[in-house]
This record gives sequence, C-alpha cells and structure tokens, in this order.
Amino acid sequence: LDNGKAYIAFDTPEELEAAIYEKAEKEETGLSRMIATFDWEYKDKDKESRRMQKYYEVSIGNWKKPWNLQIEASPESKRGNKQLAWAEQKHTIGEIGSTFTIQGFDLNYAGVILGPSVKYRKGEIVFDPSCSKNQNATKARTLQNGTKQKFGEQLIKNEVNVLMTRGVDGLFIYAYDMELREALKNALCE
Repeated sequence: LDNGKAYIAFDTPEELEAAIYEKAEKEETGLSRMIATFDWEYKDKDKESRRMQKYYEVSIGNWKKPWNLQIEASPESKRGNKQLAWAEQKHTIGEIGSTFTIQGFDLNYAGVILGPSVKYRKGEIVFDPSCSKNQNATKARTLQNGTKQKFGEQLIKNEVNVLMTRGVDGLFIYAYDMELREALKNALCE
C-alpha cells in the first residue's frame, strides 16, 4: 500500500465507526467521516413503512446510521452550515455519506463501508448491480441506436473508486461481504 497512509479493515461496522469518531475528535484529523456504496434505500417506495422509520438508514444487523444529509443541524449551527460541504458540518459525523455527498471532497480519514454490491468470489472482487440501490446501476440504458445496455458493474467500480480515494491520511474499511472482509484483512496483514 502507498504513501504511508493508514489502511485498516474492520470486523464490524461498530469498530469502523469508533475509529472514525476517534479521528474526528482530534483537531488535526477532524475531517473524518463514514461513507458507503449506494446499497441501501434512499427514496420513498413504501410511504407506510417510511413513516415508521425516522431516517433512511445504512443498516447492517442491529447497527444503523442515517444516510446522506438527513440529520438536522442545531439552530445555532444552521447559520454557519449554509456554505459548508457535507463533511465539514459537525453533525454529519452521525451520518453515512455516499458518492453524492463526498465526490470531489477529501477527508483526513475515510471510513468506507463496501455494501452488498461488492463481493469477493474465487479470488476476485465482483460487482453485483442486483444488490445496488442506485437506479443508474440497476437499469439498462437505451443507446443512440435504440439498443439497451447495462453499465451497472462499471458504475459500481467507479463508485468504489470515488469512495476509496477520499482518505488523504488513511482509509478504514468494513466490507459487508464476509469473504471480501477476510480477503481485505489478509491483504493488509501481508
């Protein structure tokens, strides 16, 4: 791995969250946030179930965190937040960002959650658009000649590239897929 950055793979999302919170508390590494692949719902499909849940969430077992710009800033913070990017707003430490909130923005430490669309099978990383919640990855596009083509795997690869390159000083990773999690841990130990 390169440039003296810290790379750590975690066994649980709770461990990843604790490490990012620790970095966020320090002035020199405070710009540290959790971000994830777009593998959890972020739209109103079923309005009845949406009423039962306060936020759209990244949910892994019993661990849940709000997804993308949902937590309200305190009234005193709102005034100063208008010109700040998502990661610069203090209250977003309690949220999970996506490529939509983090693209083009660098963090000190990025805590990346690779969701169900990124797997490890037979010694290779596999991108599975059927597990993505990004409509651009799951639907076919109509080309100029009228044919339809799917670009899901490439879109997920691009998404992962954006997420994995946000941490200037370090990258912390939690992989939803157990095989990928183990492969990452083994690779980082070598």
